[in-house]
Amino acid sequence: MKPQKIILWIFLLIVIDQVIKIIINSFFFEVRFEIIPSLFEFKPIFNDKHSYGNVLLNKHFNVNVGLLPHIIVFLSAQIIILSIYGCFRSNISENKKLLNAVIIFQIAGFVCGLIGNLIWEKGTLDYIYLKPLFVFDLKDLYLNSFTVLFLIYLHKNRTKIKTLKIKDVVVYVKNKLKPDVIT
Repeated sequence: MKPQKIILWIFLLIVIDQVIKIIINSFFFEVRFEIIPSLFEFKPIFNDKHSYGNVLLNKHFNVNVGLLPHIIVFLSAQIIILSIYGCFRSNISENKKLLNAVIIFQIAGFVCGLIGNLIWEKGTLDYIYLKPLFVFDLKDLYLNSFTVLFLIYLHKNRTKIKTLKIKDVVVYVKNKLKPDVIT
């Protein structure tokens, strides 16, 4: 898949997520109803805790990790994931469509999370309540799709991945960061 098509898919997923949130926030924020009784409920809320992990820390230990540490951790994870993606794409010729789907869902989820944490004033708008566990949104589905598809990709390519070393990823990143020298 060409990079332009990957970017288009990422953009489309981000737009879908944000349009849904704008509509819910504008017209349906006070609405509550069961989608599947005793399982799913439409229950919009703003999550100002920045991540599910922080919600759990706050709930059980009364600890709230701030926005800046979240952004640093998420940006660091994004750099690592993009480096692994690039290395796999360069070194493994099989299942590239699956690998592209993996990165599309991951980047879309990451950007939607950033938008929720940086642009929406009250936090991320979550709206589907999985009773009695947590409230989530489309971004969370993107990130879970990324996780499942990435695990499938790893399983399908386990033999070739076993031959790669962390050094291969580092060399890939170094080569990408080198300025092109024109002689």
